[in-house]
Amino acid sequence: MQAGTMTDRSSRPTGSACRAFQRARVHLVLAAGVAATLVVAGSTVAAADVPDQPDVKHVLIIQSYGNDLAPFTELSSSFRSGLARSWPGPVQYHEVSLEITGRDDEASDRPLVTYIRALDENRRPDLAVMIGGPASRFGLLHRHALFPATPMLLAGPEQRLVLSGALTADDATVASAQDFRGTVESILRLLPETENVVVVVGVSALERFWRAELEREFKPLENRVRFTYWDGQSLEEMESRAAHLPPRSAILYALLLIDGAGVPHASDRALARLHATANAPIFGLFDSQVGQGVVGGSLVSISELSRRCVDAAVGVLRGEPPFAYRSPPLGPGPPVFDGRELHRWGIRESRLPPGSTIRFRPQSVWSHYRWPILGGLSAIGLLATLVVGLTLSRVRRRAAEQEVRTLNRRLLTAFEDERRRLGRELHDDVSQRLARLAIDAARIEADRPATPAGTEPVSVREEIVKLSADVHALSRRLHPAMLDDLGVVEALRAEGERFARAEAIGVALKLEAPDGALPRDTALGLYRVAQEALRNVARHARAGNVTLALRPRGRGVELEVRDDGVGFDPAARRGSGLGLASMVERMHLVGGTLAIRRAPQGGTIVVAWVPVEGSQQ
Repeated sequence: MQAGTMTDRSSRPTGSACRAFQRARVHLVLAAGVAATLVVAGSTVAAADVPDQPDVKHVLIIQSYGNDLAPFTELSSSFRSGLARSWPGPVQYHEVSLEITGRDDEASDRPLVTYIRALDENRRPDLAVMIGGPASRFGLLHRHALFPATPMLLAGPEQRLVLSGALTADDATVASAQDFRGTVESILRLLPETENVVVVVGVSALERFWRAELEREFKPLENRVRFTYWDGQSLEEMESRAAHLPPRSAILYALLLIDGAGVPHASDRALARLHATANAPIFGLFDSQVGQGVVGGSLVSISELSRRCVDAAVGVLRGEPPFAYRSPPLGPGPPVFDGRELHRWGIRESRLPPGSTIRFRPQSVWSHYRWPILGGLSAIGLLATLVVGLTLSRVRRRAAEQEVRTLNRRLLTAFEDERRRLGRELHDDVSQRLARLAIDAARIEADRPATPAGTEPVSVREEIVKLSADVHALSRRLHPAMLDDLGVVEALRAEGERFARAEAIGVALKLEAPDGALPRDTALGLYRVAQEALRNVARHARAGNVTLALRPRGRGVELEVRDDGVGFDPAARRGSGLGLASMVERMHLVGGTLAIRRAPQGGTIVVAWVPVEGSQQ
């Protein structure tokens, strides 16, 4: 069977097919003669009790499967909305739904025929639309009793259910053509390892007809795949079996009106229940099922069926002959797939037929969160730029600080070298010359005549001796030779004793030898800090007592100079002189720290700490 063509066999069904088809009967849903549900809805008109207007078109719609059975629910809805858009005037709809049963007598049609005739006694429809195969059969079978002069449109029946010999000139047909064998072959192309195909079909008379058609079309494929039919199972049993199918299985959802337990089902809800439990991919027949759980394939398009039905209805309502609208049956269309199902079952897109359309493609993280990601990346880029800028600025600042420290170290080194040179010159040259002058002055004074008591001149020798002592003391301050000869402890002790004699201030010495040997630069730094701190005490503190302490602390040695004077505010005096800056810089150059704070009982505390290699914590 080719899609879009009407074969002789389908135009003239076999006797067995006709007998199976005739067993598809309808009966009224409501008891006591009201066997159908009347749904009156106008696209642009008022309620049913409003008197008819001459230009209002009345359209009677007879549903095959009730109001909630996919895919023909979608066909009916799309047809009504499409006709409302395409027809320029108002349209009033009358809708009747059939219920498929297993009854095998024609008497089940009579109440519905009586009801429709009574419905149309005072209002003949301008067009009768039969949705699906059973409704089309019903309309053709009772045409002369119901619609002797009314155009009729057979909307969407499968071509095998259309008895072409029963068509009249007042009948338009928009049929569909299913290619069941092609559907299974498509499954095998997508999943070539498939060994078992489970066919979901019900037990109503119509479904038994389709079961026979499916078996006939699948006969040539039985050497490639095994077919299992679930027509005798309840929906609950189908769900249980679907959850435990063997590997390399697939499910073909054909039609489920009434399950093996006699329970009717809305097709879309039954499909959803099977999809929720199945451990194998599900394939269907209509494109409206894509997104409801089927993988997809070449499917009959409900929207295209609806469009063709609308075109035929508009032409008939305009007065064109209905027989002019008997288009070839609509077969499966271009392949369409559900991207989520392809991903779920690991079906690669390379296996899809050329020209396939993928709907519901799973969005990547980039597609779903593109703008938040771009915003985050922009913020990260901005922050990274700021971080890089700050890092470069910090590197440059550290380089500048290191350069300044190097320059300061060179300046202090040059300063100490110059002091050492001056100290040595004073000690070795000037002091020696002053000593010679003192000796010469003593000889001269010895040879001078005696003078009366009380009139002795000032002794030049004594003044020279005092000057020599001052020069010697200046030489020691410029270059403490004791620091190189005896170490930092003795140098600090000598400096403290000298300070006590010179300034008349009590000095308490608490000097402990450090754990390790102090490098010369470190010892000189501590000595200069102590010297500068004592000088500040003499100049500013007005103190009576000073404590000079040296002791091991942590992995280094700590120097403390404490006085009981008027106190010192480091924040107020910071930057006011070179002495404090020199102390801080000396400690930085040797990797140490300097802290100046006010003593709790008054006075100032200067604490310097330097690391010492080999010290024990």
